[in-house]
Amino acid sequence: MQNKKIVISGSPGAGKTSVVTELYAKGHTVFNEYSRTIIEEGKEKGNANAFLSDPFAFSERLFLGRKEQFKHASSLSIKTKDPYVFFDRGLHDIFAYLDALGKANALWKERVTAFSYDIVFLLDPWESIYKNDAQRMETFEEAQQYFPYIKRIYEEDHEVVIVPKISVTERVKFILHYLEDRNE
Repeated sequence: MQNKKIVISGSPGAGKTSVVTELYAKGHTVFNEYSRTIIEEGKEKGNANAFLSDPFAFSERLFLGRKEQFKHASSLSIKTKDPYVFFDRGLHDIFAYLDALGKANALWKERVTAFSYDIVFLLDPWESIYKNDAQRMETFEEAQQYFPYIKRIYEEDHEVVIVPKISVTERVKFILHYLEDRNE
């Protein structure tokens, strides 16, 4: 038996990180959003938006970081009671973002689709909880534009579940109940 790789993805500012943080607080294994590290490093070097200034270099670093997370998740010892490993975004998001900018290509698609997750939970745009922060510089309208691309790439070869717009605690319950029901 292998660990089940579960992606929590969706629009920027839709509550993904809050859900992943809550899953971690409940004792689940999680991998945090890797792009925040790259964004912070770029800002320290005077680059306010590393993704938009050089999408391919940013995406390459992001790919390598998320690939390491994926490989590490595969090597974790299996816990039969909790076989889930949660990711705050997955490799496929890289292609989705490039696609949204009109910069996606077959090579990038091939690279990300070489990896597969067991289930993808998507959080769609939710204006009432959207906040800008040091790494999230998009307006809500800009953030919304990424969602269809994210949804489309995962739907091609993954089971995708839309998480309802409810509290963080209820979202986590929804995800865990879904996983439990699926494995019965």
